[in-house]
Amino acid sequence: MPPKKQVGGSSSSKVKDDKKNKSSKVQKQIAQIEKQQAQAGKSRAALEKEKEKAMRDKAKLDDEKRMKEEAALLKPVQMQKVPFGVDPKTLLCVFYKAGHCDKGNKCKFSHDMNVGRKVEKKNLYEDNREEKLKGAVAVV
Repeated sequence: MPPKKQVGGSSSSKVKDDKKNKSSKVQKQIAQIEKQQAQAGKSRAALEKEKEKAMRDKAKLDDEKRMKEEAALLKPVQMQKVPFGVDPKTLLCVFYKAGHCDKGNKCKFSHDMNVGRKVEKKNLYEDNREEKLKGAVAVV
């Protein structure tokens, strides 16, 4: 009679034990080797493209940082105060007007340059002539 086959994966449990028993130094070496193997599969042109992309990203971040510093030094803007009972969305954001509002859609002030030009709509169905005359008489 042939020997019985073993049920279960004794090899899989051995792999789990190996992972538990490895020191951090060994795990770092394994990670480094895996990284090298992954890079070995890439072509030289692909590696060059990745390096160029990383350089462009770094340059872009540096430019943004420089622009923010310049804006902070050259264009100081005072905090905007809102009178009581006035909706802030009816006022233009002074930071947006200066060109460096970082809040975007979360800003409580308006980022519409035409907000100051908008006028309250007139009621066409109401006669305001009498009110104007009363105001003129009261002033005199």
